[in-house]
Amino acid sequence: MPVIRVNLNKVGAEKVPEAKVGQISIENNVSLRGVEPMKFEKEGKKGLLFDFSFVCNYKPELGNIDVEGHVVFVEEAKLIDEIQESWKKDKRVPTTVMEQIMNAALHKGHVQAIKVAEDVGLPSPLRLPQVSSAPKKKK
Repeated sequence: MPVIRVNLNKVGAEKVPEAKVGQISIENNVSLRGVEPMKFEKEGKKGLLFDFSFVCNYKPELGNIDVEGHVVFVEEAKLIDEIQESWKKDKRVPTTVMEQIMNAALHKGHVQAIKVAEDVGLPSPLRLPQVSSAPKKKK
């Protein structure tokens, strides 16, 4: 698998203490901010760092969570060169690569956002499973 790891550079949260609580909506967004070559080359493979930003915005103006980092991606040198050219030319990455990068960034971003949300008293950005002891209705 070409995604080796996800490193974080920044994790932050802000809760507005005087915000009115009521119906809350949470908007999660991940974006690719840049692609940089790694100083790595071994056995025909090269690496790239995909910089990303993951943001949770709580509406109405309850707070936000920001996670920034980079996904470490290693693949055959030829594919890495193609990805770099495509990014330089029109800020695009092949779909198969983009899926891997975005899924890795979403996973890491959500995990961190859940932790931070609990620490600052914001609702979890993902609905967590709950156990119910209510009897099941018979059909």
